[in-house]
Amino acid sequence: MRMKLKQAFLPLIPLTTLLLAADIAWAQEYTQRLRSPATVRGLIGGESHDSYVISARKGQTMTVQISWRREHDNELGDNHAQFWVEDGNGYVKFGKESNEGKRWSGKIPKTANYYIYVIAHPWAHYTLRITVK
Repeated sequence: MRMKLKQAFLPLIPLTTLLLAADIAWAQEYTQRLRSPATVRGLIGGESHDSYVISARKGQTMTVQISWRREHDNELGDNHAQFWVEDGNGYVKFGKESNEGKRWSGKIPKTANYYIYVIAHPWAHYTLRITVK
């Protein structure tokens, strides 16, 4: 009985592998790789986010700034955009925000890829500027 059960699941292994590879490819496809200095413009809102990745070396300083077009909507009020920075293990624990969260700057503690995520409520046309020096 065990042998028949194992044989029944064998055809599912390639399918599972294909689905996992497709999921990884989808995540990589929608994370835009940037080089410093970078300026990107986008439109984001709802439940989604835009993803960017940039490489930085230990000792460099990364600065991220966001701005957006303020638009008024009678039902939802003013729109708002924001970003956060991660190092692959979660939010970075270094750096400092300023300008009411519209600017972040920090000295890079280790050479790695750093991810910047942008969200908005309810939606926003934004401009994101990133420098690594």
